[in-house]
Amino acid sequence: MKALVWTQKEHVEIQDIPQPDYTGRVLIKVAYAGICGSDVSVYMGKHPRAKAPLIMGHEFSGTVAAIGEGVKTDLQPGDKVVVDPLIFCGKCNACLNGNTHVCRTLNLYGVDCDGGMAEYAVVDESCILKLPADMPLKMAAVIEPVAVVIHGLRMIKKNFYASACVVGLGPMGLLTAIMLKDSGINQLFAVEANENRAQYARQLGIEVINPKDTDPVAYIMERTGNEGVEILVEASGSPAAAKTITDITGVRGEILLLSVFKEPTALDLRAINFKEQSLIGCRVYTQLDFKDAVTYTYKNLDKVAAVVSHTHPIEGGQEVFQDIIGGKTETMKVLFEL
Repeated sequence: MKALVWTQKEHVEIQDIPQPDYTGRVLIKVAYAGICGSDVSVYMGKHPRAKAPLIMGHEFSGTVAAIGEGVKTDLQPGDKVVVDPLIFCGKCNACLNGNTHVCRTLNLYGVDCDGGMAEYAVVDESCILKLPADMPLKMAAVIEPVAVVIHGLRMIKKNFYASACVVGLGPMGLLTAIMLKDSGINQLFAVEANENRAQYARQLGIEVINPKDTDPVAYIMERTGNEGVEILVEASGSPAAAKTITDITGVRGEILLLSVFKEPTALDLRAINFKEQSLIGCRVYTQLDFKDAVTYTYKNLDKVAAVVSHTHPIEGGQEVFQDIIGGKTETMKVLFEL
């Protein structure tokens, strides 16, 4: 089978490798595999766990090709499926308390073992969710990032909030803005310096502030009567943006850290005290979040489709990754089509 294999820092190549043994597991014929920020981190040799050679990809959809010997499942060959890529131990305190998504030794398909950027992938039956028969597999490949956003928004304690701000309009930030807008929020702001990404949001009726020409703190404070927003979702991972999030957020507001910062970042902790703000960390998603992401994506195909900007064959994988890290292409969510 053909596979896009990461062999060393900043290099992937197409290899013809044997179809993997699926004894005790399920063989999936992959249709689409998304490129995530963590895949880019692996490609650049910066991921602490990934070891070459590796087939990347934890956001993937496809059809059941075969059921391995010894697998008890209701799945049938030909079923459309998506993969929940989290691998947990089931023994640590987090797992025993039902929080398998923050397992002490949490692993991931496409990082700690081979993933979905290949014609076929082998996955444990417990990680597979069957899809509606009429679900487009292209959109199913976006279910994983949808699950991340669903989990993050569920971590917020406030209900019926009137104002919110999303900082950063990458795929996660745009999905967050879409979901917040759908909730009927009164005032929704987004902050994004990349005009191409800002346009994706503006086309969906979301107000975007470009910090290169407008001070987002001053603008949002003016628009909210000097109160700030009730909810702020940090989805940029930008140290510069982190310095402003407590200023944009109002008294007893909640700040959700949806992005994962790559290094320790300056944050005005005094504002957390003086405004009694809540700082909320979140990581990936629960199994329920992933299940609900299937339903959300299925019922909102047009909205989720707005996040996908490019589709490429895996044969062009090296050029695609180089374009992404070199900033030669204005991408949102990029999918490999198998």
